[in-house]
Amino acid sequence: MRNTLLILCAVLVLSPIGAAAQDDQAMKAQSGQATTAQPEALPKPFDRFVRALTNVQVELTLTDQVGNATAEKKTVTMIVASGSWGKIRNTAARIGPNQVGLNVDARPFVSTDGPIQLELTLYYYPPQGNPDAPVLPTELNQSMTIVLQSGKPMLISQAADPTRDRKISVEVKATVLK
Repeated sequence: MRNTLLILCAVLVLSPIGAAAQDDQAMKAQSGQATTAQPEALPKPFDRFVRALTNVQVELTLTDQVGNATAEKKTVTMIVASGSWGKIRNTAARIGPNQVGLNVDARPFVSTDGPIQLELTLYYYPPQGNPDAPVLPTELNQSMTIVLQSGKPMLISQAADPTRDRKISVEVKATVLK
C-alpha cells in the first residue's frame, strides 16, 4: 500500500514537468523556432588517458650537490600499472637527531596517442653533513602533474637550499613496458 502511494505521488509530481516540457516544445514549433538537440558533452581533459592494462617504469634521479663537492646521484625505480599508485618509502636513521629520507609516490596514465601523464609526489630529506652544525636541515617536498614522452628523461625541478650552497635537481623518465 505504501509503495503504491509513493508511486502515485511521484506520477503526480512528475506529470506537470513532463507536460510543461512538451508544451514548451509545441510552442517553439508553432512560433517557428527550430528545436535544437542538446550539444554533446565535451570530452573530459583526461579522456585520452586510459587505465589500460599497461605497466610503466618510472625512474626518478635526484642530483644533490653541496658547494663544489662532487654531486651525489640517487635513483629510484618502480614499475606501476597505468592509473595505479606506486609508493616507495625509504628512511635511514643517522647518529644524532638527523634522519635521511626519500619518499616517492607516482601514478602514471598512459594516453591513447603516446604521451604519459604522471602524477608525482616527492619528499627528500638529504644527509646534513655535520650533524653538530647549527643549521636547520634541508628538506625537499614537491607534488606535480607532468606529461612525458615514453623513454625520454625530463628535468622537472631544480631547488636551492636557502641556508647554504646546496642544489637539488630532479629528473624523471617514464617508459611504457610492452
